Amino acid sequence: MITKSKSLQSIKVITVAVLSFLNLILVSPPAFAHPDEGGDSHIIPHEIGKLNITGGITSIIQGASGVADINDGDVVDYTYTLDLNFEAAVSTTGKVIIALEAGDGDGVNVIGGVQPFFSVPNYDANITESGGIVTPSVSQAYFEGSFFDGMLGLKAGKLDVHSCHDDNAYANDETDQFISGLFSRYAGSIFPELDSYYAPGMILSISPADMLDVTLAVANGVNSGFEDITEDPYGAGQVNVKPNIFGKEGNYRLYVIYDTRDNYIDIGNPDKIRKNTAYGISLDQEIIDDIGIFARYGVQDSNVEFWTDDGNNVVNPDEISYPVKSAISGGVSLSGSFWGRGDDVVGLAYGVLFNNEDSTYFNAVTDSGNETHLEFYYKLGFSDHFTLTPDLQLVTNAGGDADTDPITVYGVRAQMNF
Repeated sequence: MITKSKSLQSIKVITVAVLSFLNLILVSPPAFAHPDEGGDSHIIPHEIGKLNITGGITSIIQGASGVADINDGDVVDYTYTLDLNFEAAVSTTGKVIIALEAGDGDGVNVIGGVQPFFSVPNYDANITESGGIVTPSVSQAYFEGSFFDGMLGLKAGKLDVHSCHDDNAYANDETDQFISGLFSRYAGSIFPELDSYYAPGMILSISPADMLDVTLAVANGVNSGFEDITEDPYGAGQVNVKPNIFGKEGNYRLYVIYDTRDNYIDIGNPDKIRKNTAYGISLDQEIIDDIGIFARYGVQDSNVEFWTDDGNNVVNPDEISYPVKSAISGGVSLSGSFWGRGDDVVGLAYGVLFNNEDSTYFNAVTDSGNETHLEFYYKLGFSDHFTLTPDLQLVTNAGGDADTDPITVYGVRAQMNF
């Protein structure tokens, strides 16, 4: 049972932290704030000779209320990530990109050593932790080329393979938009990510017309991905139709994933190794100036389950991950220009993860229920270099268990770009 005083104490902690941080920023602007710099509010390039450098720090304080048997249901955690990107042209058609990443903290994704959610409420921390990146490390290092006037694109090297499909204009960037994994991309919520989030691979993009993009990707998703790179490949393909409806931009994507890792087994027959095939759509459409909507749907093979073998050849419920058959989500993004704050953004989204009731995972669940997520955020844009985003999430039936109480996740994200 959650005590009222405990919840108020957690909220006070976050409130004090936010006010202190705001006071630091507004009273003493950081040295890197240069209001005369233009460009994208989320990416600020700096050039040193032929080298282009961008960077950012994402800090997130989140509290969770309603988690069973954990500090009377309440917990407050802090996470941070650091991103540094370096680009340098190596020819008239190509460049080399190196990305460094670091971070620490599971946040409220893991509470008391247990992850109570199918889809995590802090996707920024999830990527860093799944990649094992605590000290600054090279997360990506690849060649990117553009040929035939942009009709053909190529990326090859160590990549973020998941970024080549299921992208979205309004729900794709956990450092700038929704924080929840369900509203960032479905990898990690429904479909298993690669063993190491960043892995060696190749992405080919074809744009035969202004209204059409085709993307194909292949990678090795086993362990680090650098050994036996041709075995157990992970492949993905996406078609994106981009109509201009009454002058408003939209994207209508259809993608497929084929994952041949040996972790997939036939439900009820662990001796039979299977492959996983998944499909999805990701749509976004500008409705009027400064208002856009988005929707996603994803489904994977319901006859297989992702098994982490402990060596005893017996499938236990706690060894099964991603026991989700499908998911659907959608939401709206609204610019603050309607009330005179053009750099602000409001987002609201709702989604449901539908259980795969045949999965071994649910042998340990007495009363199953589909996990649902509701998220609301207000991003305050103070400058090109700094945004502050209060965020509120509500999760019901966490972990597919209808006996769990609703979990409220509340917090603040500070994004500092330099």
